[in-house]
Amino acid sequence: MRVAHIIVSYQEGLGYEENHLPFFQARLGTDVSIITTTLPLPMWQGMAHFQAGAVPGVYEERGIGIHRLKTKFQARKGTQFLLEGLKKTLKEIGPDILHIHSPIGSLTVQALSAAKALGLPAVIDCHLWHSLTYPRGPLRRAYYQLFRRGFLPYYGSVIKRYIPLGPDPENLLHDLFGIPHSLMAHSTLGADTCSFKYDEPARLETRWSLGIPDDAKVILFGGRIDPGKELEVLVKAWNSLAGKYDLYLLLVGPAVHSMAEGLVRTARPEVRNKLIMTGLVPNAELPNYMSSADIAVWPGEQGIAMIEAIACQTALVHSYEAAGRHFTLYGNGASFERGNARSLARTLDSILADPSRLADMRLRSRRLAEEVFDWKVVAARTLGIYNDALNGASACKKIW
Repeated sequence: MRVAHIIVSYQEGLGYEENHLPFFQARLGTDVSIITTTLPLPMWQGMAHFQAGAVPGVYEERGIGIHRLKTKFQARKGTQFLLEGLKKTLKEIGPDILHIHSPIGSLTVQALSAAKALGLPAVIDCHLWHSLTYPRGPLRRAYYQLFRRGFLPYYGSVIKRYIPLGPDPENLLHDLFGIPHSLMAHSTLGADTCSFKYDEPARLETRWSLGIPDDAKVILFGGRIDPGKELEVLVKAWNSLAGKYDLYLLLVGPAVHSMAEGLVRTARPEVRNKLIMTGLVPNAELPNYMSSADIAVWPGEQGIAMIEAIACQTALVHSYEAAGRHFTLYGNGASFERGNARSLARTLDSILADPSRLADMRLRSRRLAEEVFDWKVVAARTLGIYNDALNGASACKKIW
C-alpha cells in the first residue's frame, strides 16, 4: 500500500503524531510519504532549537520522503496554508490513499480538492477537542458551518473514513460537523514504548540533578505551559499536599515568562523550593524526566505527552472523566472536576495515601501503553482502517 500524509507543518525531532505514525507505518512495509510546507509550526518559529524554514524539495528521514512545498497562501498566524504544487506532487507519488490530519483548514480543502480531481480516496483524522474548537462567536460558527454544510459534504465522495483520536474528537465530529458514527473508525495518538519506558537509573540521576530526594513523591506535567493547560489549578492543589507527602511538582516544557512567574507566585512560600520548571526539554530526554515522577497530571487540555508519561509508568490524573476515559482504561488513574483545585487535591491525596494502589496504577499504565497506545499498535490499526476503507468494509472499529 502507498500512503501520503498531508500535514500543515512537519518539524523533525518533536513528539507529535506526524513524527511517529508515518514512520511506524513504514516499518510495517508500507510505502509512506509526507507532504508539508517548508515552515515549522508558528509556535516553534524563531526558537533556536528548530529550523526557520527549509528549501523546497524532497528530503529523506528514516526511509520516508518528506516533500516540502512552497506556501502560496498563509494566514491566521501561520496556521492556515495552501501549498504550491500539491496536486502535481500527489500525481507523482501516486498514493493508494491520502491521510489528512485535520477536518478543517485551508490545506484540508486543498487536499480534498486534489483528491477529488485525481480520484484518490482519503481519510481524515481528528484530535480537536470541544474545549478548543467549539464555536463561541458568530464568525467561528460560520467557519465551522462552512465545513459542515459545504466542504465536507461536497468532498464526501472521496472521504472514506473519519478517524477520531479519542472520545471527545468523536463527539466533536458528530456534534459540530454532523459526521455519522458509521463513517468513523477509532484510533488514538501513541507513544514509542521502546523509547518511553521506566528507567530506574535515569529516575535516580534525574532526581539528583534536580535536587529531589530519592524517597520523595513527584507529580509531573509535560507540554507547553500555556493558559489552556490550567496549571494554576494544579499548583493550588499541590500547595495543600506538598508538605504532607514531601511532594515535588515538576513542570516540563516551555513557558512564557509571565506564566512561569505567575505559577511561582501561586506556590506557597514554604513549599516554593519544591516547584521545579525545566523549560523546553528535547523529546529524546523526556523519558528521563517522566521516569522520575510517580503521578502525571493534566488539569486542562490534554496532549500526547500524557501517553508518553503512562508509558514511563506513571499513574495518570486528568480532568476529562468521559472524554479522556481511554487514557485510564486499565484502572491506571483517576479524574477530577475540571477547574476545581480542591477536587484535584482530594484525588491526588487518595492516591498518595495508598502506596499499594499507586504502585498498581503505575504497572497498569505501562500495560495500557503497550497494548493500546504503542505506535506499532496504532500504525497497524490505521493500516487496517485504510484497508477497510478501500475495500468498503464496515467502519465500526471501537476502542473506548
